[in-house]
This record gives sequence, C-alpha cells and structure tokens, in this order.
Amino acid sequence: MKHRIFPLILTGLGLMASVSATAKDVYAYTPNGEVLGKATEIKRIEFANGKMSLVPEIGEKTEIALSDLGYFAFKPLESSGVSVIENADVTVSISGNILSVTSASEITEIRIYNLRGELTGQSAPAASMATMTVNTPGLYIVAVEAGGITQIYKIVR
Repeated sequence: MKHRIFPLILTGLGLMASVSATAKDVYAYTPNGEVLGKATEIKRIEFANGKMSLVPEIGEKTEIALSDLGYFAFKPLESSGVSVIENADVTVSISGNILSVTSASEITEIRIYNLRGELTGQSAPAASMATMTVNTPGLYIVAVEAGGITQIYKIVR
C-alpha cells in the first residue's frame, strides 16, 4: 500500500513542493549522518514495502531501504556549514525537552536545525557538558562542534 498522505503532509509543512511546483533534489542520509545518495529532479516521494521511492520527472525511480535511512533533506547539509564525520567522541541525548551533550573535548558550539534546515537553537558552551531546551516536539538535526570537529545527530522530541 502506498502512503499518499505523506507528500501532502510534507507539502503542508513546506518541506516538499506541491505537484504543480518544480521538482526538487533529495539528499538521503544514514542515522549516523553518512550520505546514502542524492536523487535529482524528484517530483514525488513514495513509501511502500519498507522502502522510500524517489520518483523523478524523467527516468527511473531510486529506492532506499527504510532500515538504512536516517533522514533526508532537500538541500545538502554541507551547504549550511554542517560537516559529516564518523566516530566523534560526543554523546547527544534528549529527555523530555532537555537536550544534553557531553564530550571528551570542549564543546565550542551546538546548533539545532528543524527539517526545513532552519536554525532553531544555538549555544556556545565552551565546556565538556551542555544542555539546551527544545520546546517544540518534532524531528531535529543537532550539529555539535567539539575539538574542532563537527558531528551531526538526529533527535526526536
């Protein structure tokens, strides 16, 4: 069964262009922030049989297993200044509306982005532990800079 309501929800939130608008590029990432791939000129996103299908204006669709998918965006995260690396010594957790970040190195900056790529919170703690309040429930991307390295995380509040 195809879930046709999802594109309507994304359209209503401003995260996906409506059918009459121009096609978008889609960037897919693993839960660890690794790039799964990019698909261009996508006119529709479908979810069926445990897969996300990216249907382009012209050409064949691209399928990504939902078990591999962490999140997707309509612009590359690198364009907003967020670098993607592996194995940073940072721990990010959320309990209620409190985001906690700890690191073996000094945390120089924490940035919180919503799914539209908008910056919703920012802190420069200059310490190895920090907390921030995340008031609105939703899915967020958290960028933590510690020890000169920026790592990204997905959180759900």
